[in-house]
Amino acid sequence: MQNAEIIARKIAEIRPRFLLELSQRLDRLEEIRDVLETAPDIVPLLGEIELGAHKTVGLATTLGFPDLGNLAHDAEMVVRRIAKAGNGTRPNAQDLERIDLMLGEMALILHS
Repeated sequence: MQNAEIIARKIAEIRPRFLLELSQRLDRLEEIRDVLETAPDIVPLLGEIELGAHKTVGLATTLGFPDLGNLAHDAEMVVRRIAKAGNGTRPNAQDLERIDLMLGEMALILHS
């Protein structure tokens, strides 16, 4: 068996598990997003978004979802910037849009 065939087979094995985990991740990130603007302490919420985005970045691209990989990377960087700013910094409308774009792409993949 050639390397390309082995890689294709491994990707085919990993993809269903990734999609299941993506569905669970989307559910949790949507819950967080629903309270992100009003929660008194957003630091742990931002941490969950960052981790969820980070877990999505590399595998999404490898498994054939490059748009999701790019959007997850953008969301991860936005959240890192907010967390690094500290002092009660909250996401602005543009930051929230970046997170929403990632969530929208997740939903699109899962529901198509």
